[in-house]
Amino acid sequence: MDRDQKDQLITLLRENKEALGWILGDIKGINPFIVQHRIHLEDNARPYHGCQSHLNPTLQEVVKKEVLKWLDHGIIYPISNSE
Repeated sequence: MDRDQKDQLITLLRENKEALGWILGDIKGINPFIVQHRIHLEDNARPYHGCQSHLNPTLQEVVKKEVLKWLDHGIIYPISNSE
């Protein structure tokens, strides 16, 4: 990307900064309830808790940092039966 393209991109982003947001709530005109993911189960479905897979210690730290970052930014949230 050359200098002229960078300047055009920066100008475009500044002109449309209200369309960008860090979390869904920051984006005007989009109701977060519309874009949230929900899993609809059948009426007779029973919850199933599968086996927990194990990660190596290095990858565990990476995943933990990423999950904490997502929690801090409101991308994910704890549920009532989480520990």
